[in-house]
Amino acid sequence: MLRTANHSTVFKRGLTTCITGIGNPEPKYFNTRHNAGLALLDLLKNHLVGDKAYKSCSNAAAKYLPVNSDILLIRSDGDYINLSGKTVLPLWKKLPNRDKIKFIVVHDELSLPLGKVQLRKPGTSLRGHNGLKSIHDRLGSGNFYRLAVGIGRPKERDPAVVSDYVLGKFTPAEIEILSTESLDKAVEKLNGMI
Repeated sequence: MLRTANHSTVFKRGLTTCITGIGNPEPKYFNTRHNAGLALLDLLKNHLVGDKAYKSCSNAAAKYLPVNSDILLIRSDGDYINLSGKTVLPLWKKLPNRDKIKFIVVHDELSLPLGKVQLRKPGTSLRGHNGLKSIHDRLGSGNFYRLAVGIGRPKERDPAVVSDYVLGKFTPAEIEILSTESLDKAVEKLNGMI
């Protein structure tokens, strides 16, 4: 169950779950659809520990925050989403008892409408998401869960239109949906597995 406690260090032997949000560098890409994984991770953080700040890593492309002795959040926002594996894997590899940890990657998902969230098991399709592909390739397997955050899809399938869409900013109404419906569904799904 998602619960909080005060812990000053991240590398606890009892760590069971690592939730990693991926996106493009901020503040430049803040509140863009492609950064929905980071947005939802921040909403989860606020839900669990309030405004407690992430801690800096030696790897400047990411930050971390222990929620309690079981759950660690990693925010990968200092490099492009398509290079997520380069940022995330060195951090994952530093964790003790890696083989016992459930790794969950929170990412944007075109195939789901805004407000929908889907938790997919390790080994399932990457659905063409280059950030997930980067992690998969660096890890050498698909042995991580995917928490897909729906952002919807433009009507046109032209790659330039899709690129403009995912790099476009959320409207205030869309942010409200993400902050309520998406967050509620994510908490429900995570509570079911943690």
